[in-house]
Amino acid sequence: MNNKWKTLLGAALLSTALPMAAVAQSGPLKILVLDDMSGIFAANGGPGTLMAVQMAVEDAGGKVLGRPIEVVHADHQNKPDVGSAQAQRFIEEQGVRAITLGGSSAVGLAAQARAAEAKVFTLASGAFAPNFSEAQCSPYGFQFAPSTQELSRAVTSRIVADGKKTWYLIAADYVFGHTLIADATKSIQAAGGKVLGQTLHPLNSNDMASALLTAQGSGADVIGLANAGTDLETTVKQAGQFGLGDKLAAMMVYTNNIEALTLDASKGMRMSVSTYWDLNDKTRALAKRMMAKNGGKTPTMGQMGAYGAVTHYLEAVKAAGTDDPDKVAAKMRELPISSGLWENPRIQANGRVTYDMLLVEVKTPAESKGPNDLYKIVAKIPAEGLFRTAKESGCPHVK
Repeated sequence: MNNKWKTLLGAALLSTALPMAAVAQSGPLKILVLDDMSGIFAANGGPGTLMAVQMAVEDAGGKVLGRPIEVVHADHQNKPDVGSAQAQRFIEEQGVRAITLGGSSAVGLAAQARAAEAKVFTLASGAFAPNFSEAQCSPYGFQFAPSTQELSRAVTSRIVADGKKTWYLIAADYVFGHTLIADATKSIQAAGGKVLGQTLHPLNSNDMASALLTAQGSGADVIGLANAGTDLETTVKQAGQFGLGDKLAAMMVYTNNIEALTLDASKGMRMSVSTYWDLNDKTRALAKRMMAKNGGKTPTMGQMGAYGAVTHYLEAVKAAGTDDPDKVAAKMRELPISSGLWENPRIQANGRVTYDMLLVEVKTPAESKGPNDLYKIVAKIPAEGLFRTAKESGCPHVK
């Protein structure tokens, strides 16, 4: 009797599993945009990333292997438990085959862990923790966004090489800020510079005057900012009031932050980025289309990265002739990245996408030729020596 019930139960489960498996293999190929759609990081990615993914699908012809491509989305609210549950629901109920990740890295890592179990691809285009392609990597995970390590290394190494050797660091007092300070300090010292001091501040600080005055009093050549969002904007605004704007170097800045600050408040500030809309003919053509669809807003590096990530994934599915995860993952690593959004891109065995980073400087209002003309590219920093190699990454899937 017991065996009979086991057999019946197994048959019942199989009957419910087969339709979804069939849909996943022959129905629409579904891509989930899992991002902060309404919170503090929404302007960095959010609705703009959803638009970028939809554009990538349109540019791919809306189909792959004769199957329609469908884009769905969810707002993870920057809560890891919510993001993980959403990833699981969309995988189990809708059969999504790939997920773009943006907003909180903690959410993205939780979702990537769940997706890896189901052999679902994760494309981290707006998630910046190095863990995505290091200790918590996935055989089906690809990190297109630069991590805190590359962002800090790129800006500090070049500025020290230009002769500005002494630094004072201001950071948000949580994991993100601590990681940026640690990476920046290592890079500054390795380049022959010195950190004279640091100040940690709580999240959502309204007054950075004390930290800025301490930094000014240190006599440092550069004030390095390891904070983000409204904290970054508050620091930059108040630095301008103290006449310190030309001493600032920031580790994590999006174009929407500069637009919120205005060029007058942020002029002269230097930071590193993975790409910029005015980098080349391909980025300009894409960005102009995005601006036309998005009220003239300058696309962020995360939004452009989502377009490039999904484009590459769909090219890999087409080249593999199947959406079999292992075959597509192999093609992802084999095919050159053709979108033109990054300088000299390639994919390592751990899923880390490497490229030459850009050191940019915010233009003055007089230098800018229009509302989207925000940066001048000061230098291109080679990927070699900037990104950890697959072997150095600690990714357990790298043999």
